[in-house]
Amino acid sequence: MRTLPPVIKILFFLFAIQAFSPAVAQETMYEVFDVMDLPPGLNPKQKDSCSLEFQEQWIFNVASASISKKVNAFGISCKDSTEALSLPEGTVRLKNLSYEFSFMDLMDQMDQKARQLQETMITLINHRYQFPEVYNPRKQLLSVYFHEDWVIEADQQHVKKKVKGITPVIWQQRQTAEGEPIHDAATGYPVFYKLKLERIELRQP
Repeated sequence: MRTLPPVIKILFFLFAIQAFSPAVAQETMYEVFDVMDLPPGLNPKQKDSCSLEFQEQWIFNVASASISKKVNAFGISCKDSTEALSLPEGTVRLKNLSYEFSFMDLMDQMDQKARQLQETMITLINHRYQFPEVYNPRKQLLSVYFHEDWVIEADQQHVKKKVKGITPVIWQQRQTAEGEPIHDAATGYPVFYKLKLERIELRQP
Protein backbone atom coordinates (compact mmCIF):
# COMPACT_ATOMS: atom_id res chain seq x y z
CA MET A 1 0.00 0.00 0.00
CA ARG A 2 1.39 3.41 -0.88
CA THR A 3 1.04 6.47 1.32
CA LEU A 4 -0.56 9.64 0.05
CA PRO A 5 1.71 12.70 0.07
CA PRO A 6 0.63 15.55 2.39
CA VAL A 7 -1.66 17.95 0.52
CA ILE A 8 -3.88 20.85 1.48
CA LYS A 9 -7.33 19.68 2.54
CA ILE A 10 -9.89 21.02 0.06
CA LEU A 11 -13.17 19.51 1.23
CA PHE A 12 -13.95 18.39 4.77
CA PHE A 13 -15.80 15.19 3.97
CA LEU A 14 -15.70 14.34 0.29
CA PHE A 15 -13.54 15.46 -2.61
CA ALA A 16 -14.05 13.03 -5.48
CA ILE A 17 -15.81 9.82 -6.29
CA GLN A 18 -15.77 7.39 -9.20
CA ALA A 19 -18.22 4.58 -9.72
CA PHE A 20 -17.35 1.24 -11.32
CA SER A 21 -19.45 -1.55 -12.75
CA PRO A 22 -20.75 -4.09 -10.24
CA ALA A 23 -18.09 -6.61 -9.30
CA VAL A 24 -20.72 -9.32 -9.10
CA ALA A 25 -24.46 -9.37 -9.59
CA GLN A 26 -25.26 -8.36 -6.02
CA GLU A 27 -22.32 -6.03 -5.41
CA THR A 28 -21.61 -2.45 -6.44
CA MET A 29 -18.17 -0.90 -6.03
CA TYR A 30 -17.14 2.75 -5.79
CA GLU A 31 -13.76 4.46 -5.67
CA VAL A 32 -13.94 7.14 -2.97
CA PHE A 33 -11.53 9.82 -1.79
CA ASP A 34 -12.66 10.41 1.80
CA VAL A 35 -11.40 13.16 4.11
CA MET A 36 -12.15 13.32 7.82
CA ASP A 37 -10.93 14.89 11.05
CA LEU A 38 -8.21 12.97 12.84
CA PRO A 39 -9.87 10.58 15.33
CA PRO A 40 -9.03 11.30 18.98
CA GLY A 41 -7.02 8.08 19.18
CA LEU A 42 -4.63 9.46 16.53
CA ASN A 43 -4.69 13.06 17.73
CA PRO A 44 -3.50 13.13 21.36
CA LYS A 45 -2.56 16.83 21.16
CA GLN A 46 -6.02 17.69 19.78
CA LYS A 47 -4.71 19.59 16.79
CA ASP A 48 -7.56 20.87 14.62
CA SER A 49 -5.61 21.79 11.47
CA CYS A 50 -4.91 18.25 10.29
CA SER A 51 -7.11 15.65 8.63
CA LEU A 52 -6.90 12.03 7.58
CA GLU A 53 -7.29 11.21 3.89
CA PHE A 54 -8.13 7.85 2.33
CA GLN A 55 -8.32 6.45 -1.17
CA GLU A 56 -10.73 3.54 -0.79
CA GLN A 57 -12.92 1.02 -2.52
CA TRP A 58 -16.41 0.76 -1.06
CA ILE A 59 -18.30 -2.44 -1.89
CA PHE A 60 -22.04 -2.52 -1.24
CA ASN A 61 -23.97 -5.76 -1.04
CA VAL A 62 -27.62 -4.77 -0.64
CA ALA A 63 -28.89 -8.35 -0.45
CA SER A 64 -26.71 -9.12 2.57
CA ALA A 65 -26.91 -5.56 3.98
CA SER A 66 -23.16 -5.11 4.16
CA ILE A 67 -20.57 -2.48 3.27
CA SER A 68 -16.89 -3.30 3.08
CA LYS A 69 -14.05 -0.81 2.67
CA LYS A 70 -10.60 -1.49 1.25
CA VAL A 71 -8.01 1.22 1.91
CA ASN A 72 -5.67 1.58 -1.06
CA ALA A 73 -3.74 4.62 0.21
CA PHE A 74 -3.88 7.05 3.09
CA GLY A 75 -2.13 10.09 4.52
CA ILE A 76 -2.33 13.03 6.90
CA SER A 77 -2.92 16.53 5.54
CA CYS A 78 -2.33 19.72 7.56
CA LYS A 79 -3.42 23.26 6.77
CA ASP A 80 -0.35 24.58 8.53
CA SER A 81 2.65 23.47 6.47
CA THR A 82 4.93 23.83 9.53
CA GLU A 83 2.91 21.26 11.43
CA ALA A 84 3.88 17.64 10.91
CA LEU A 85 2.02 14.63 12.24
CA SER A 86 2.52 10.94 11.63
CA LEU A 87 0.73 7.78 12.66
CA PRO A 88 1.93 6.02 15.81
CA GLU A 89 4.39 3.17 15.37
CA GLY A 90 3.26 -0.40 15.69
CA THR A 91 -0.35 -1.55 15.63
CA VAL A 92 -3.16 0.79 16.70
CA ARG A 93 -6.71 -0.48 17.24
CA LEU A 94 -9.61 1.95 17.25
CA LYS A 95 -13.00 0.53 18.27
CA ASN A 96 -16.47 2.03 17.90
CA LEU A 97 -15.22 4.93 15.79
CA SER A 98 -18.04 7.08 14.37
CA TYR A 99 -17.72 9.82 11.76
CA GLU A 100 -20.03 11.63 9.38
CA PHE A 101 -19.70 11.25 5.61
CA SER A 102 -21.46 13.96 3.58
CA PHE A 103 -22.82 13.92 0.03
CA MET A 104 -23.35 17.69 0.11
CA ASP A 105 -20.37 18.96 -1.88
CA LEU A 106 -20.94 16.82 -4.94
CA MET A 107 -24.70 17.08 -4.61
CA ASP A 108 -24.32 20.83 -5.13
CA GLN A 109 -22.71 19.97 -8.46
CA MET A 110 -25.41 17.39 -9.27
CA ASP A 111 -22.63 14.91 -9.90
CA GLN A 112 -24.11 11.73 -11.38
CA LYS A 113 -21.58 9.47 -9.66
CA ALA A 114 -22.40 10.96 -6.28
CA ARG A 115 -26.07 10.37 -7.06
CA GLN A 116 -25.29 6.73 -7.81
CA LEU A 117 -23.55 6.36 -4.46
CA GLN A 118 -26.46 8.04 -2.67
CA GLU A 119 -29.01 5.82 -4.47
CA THR A 120 -27.07 2.70 -3.52
CA MET A 121 -26.96 3.85 0.09
CA ILE A 122 -30.73 4.51 0.06
CA THR A 123 -31.41 1.07 -1.40
CA LEU A 124 -29.31 -0.61 1.27
CA ILE A 125 -30.99 1.40 4.06
CA ASN A 126 -34.46 0.54 2.74
CA HIS A 127 -33.47 -3.12 2.83
CA ARG A 128 -33.15 -2.88 6.63
CA TYR A 129 -35.18 0.21 7.56
CA GLN A 130 -38.14 1.85 5.87
CA PHE A 131 -37.86 5.63 5.60
CA PRO A 132 -40.90 7.41 7.10
CA GLU A 133 -43.14 8.73 4.33
CA VAL A 134 -42.67 12.29 5.54
CA TYR A 135 -39.05 12.24 4.30
CA ASN A 136 -37.71 12.29 0.75
CA PRO A 137 -34.37 10.47 1.08
CA ARG A 138 -33.16 11.42 -2.40
CA LYS A 139 -33.41 15.09 -1.42
CA GLN A 140 -32.83 14.84 2.31
CA LEU A 141 -30.42 11.95 2.94
CA LEU A 142 -27.33 14.14 2.58
CA SER A 143 -25.02 12.37 5.01
CA VAL A 144 -24.55 9.19 7.00
CA TYR A 145 -22.55 8.26 10.08
CA PHE A 146 -20.28 5.25 9.69
CA HIS A 147 -19.60 3.16 12.79
CA GLU A 148 -16.36 1.26 12.34
CA ASP A 149 -13.48 -0.62 13.95
CA TRP A 150 -9.99 0.13 12.59
CA VAL A 151 -6.67 -1.68 12.78
CA ILE A 152 -3.76 0.54 11.72
CA GLU A 153 -0.31 -0.92 11.08
CA ALA A 154 1.71 2.21 10.32
CA ASP A 155 4.98 0.34 9.80
CA GLN A 156 3.41 -1.69 7.00
CA GLN A 157 1.31 1.23 5.71
CA HIS A 158 -1.85 -0.80 6.16
CA VAL A 159 -5.30 0.15 7.46
CA LYS A 160 -8.15 -2.33 7.85
CA LYS A 161 -11.69 -1.04 8.40
CA LYS A 162 -14.72 -3.02 9.54
CA VAL A 163 -18.04 -1.24 8.92
CA LYS A 164 -20.31 -2.34 11.77
CA GLY A 165 -23.23 0.00 11.16
CA ILE A 166 -24.52 3.26 9.71
CA THR A 167 -26.82 6.02 10.93
CA PRO A 168 -28.78 7.87 8.19
CA VAL A 169 -28.98 11.64 8.60
CA ILE A 170 -31.94 13.63 7.27
CA TRP A 171 -31.28 17.29 6.41
CA GLN A 172 -34.19 19.71 6.64
CA GLN A 173 -33.96 23.32 5.53
CA ARG A 174 -34.96 25.93 8.07
CA GLN A 175 -37.90 28.11 7.13
CA THR A 176 -39.63 31.24 8.37
CA ALA A 177 -43.11 31.11 9.88
CA GLU A 178 -44.38 31.94 6.39
CA GLY A 179 -42.57 28.94 4.91
CA GLU A 180 -39.78 30.90 3.23
CA PRO A 181 -36.31 29.25 3.19
CA ILE A 182 -33.75 30.77 5.56
CA HIS A 183 -30.28 31.51 4.17
CA ASP A 184 -27.09 32.33 6.02
CA ALA A 185 -26.51 36.09 5.96
CA ALA A 186 -22.74 35.77 5.43
CA THR A 187 -22.60 33.02 2.78
CA GLY A 188 -26.08 33.04 1.26
CA TYR A 189 -26.24 29.25 1.60
CA PRO A 190 -29.38 27.51 2.90
CA VAL A 191 -29.49 26.80 6.63
CA PHE A 192 -30.26 23.18 7.59
CA TYR A 193 -30.86 21.26 10.76
CA LYS A 194 -30.04 17.58 10.86
CA LEU A 195 -31.97 14.65 12.26
CA LYS A 196 -30.26 11.34 12.98
CA LEU A 197 -32.43 8.30 12.32
CA GLU A 198 -31.94 5.01 14.13
CA ARG A 199 -28.66 3.18 13.75
CA ILE A 200 -28.67 0.26 11.31
CA GLU A 201 -26.45 -2.71 12.15
CA LEU A 202 -24.73 -4.20 9.10
CA ARG A 203 -23.70 -7.76 8.45
CA GLN A 204 -20.01 -8.53 8.05
CA PRO A 205 -19.05 -9.70 4.54
